[in-house]
Amino acid sequence: MRLTFAEIIYSILVVVVMCFLAWAMAYGLWLGFGPSKEEREKSHAMQVIQEIDGCKVYRFYDGDYHYITRCGASVVTRKNWDENCGKACIRHRTEDIKTEGNQ
Repeated sequence: MRLTFAEIIYSILVVVVMCFLAWAMAYGLWLGFGPSKEEREKSHAMQVIQEIDGCKVYRFYDGDYHYITRCGASVVTRKNWDENCGKACIRHRTEDIKTEGNQ
């Protein structure tokens, strides 16, 4: 089987484009695109969202939002996330962790 001139040019073009894309991704990672260190630290910082009847609701972000509720000696931590369960299927999940006896 013999390749035509157009097929050879097309193959070379595909390889060149793939090399360029690999270089662009590596260069972008090297430059550190994304949030700066200060922005990441600020987003990880604990924020008081609301306070009602002596109960405080805190939130921080580490790729997902985490909510913490403190009412006296008990603390409830809540994490929400989504799980893919197949084509066009997303399950919404929640995890609550309650800790007693905190001061």
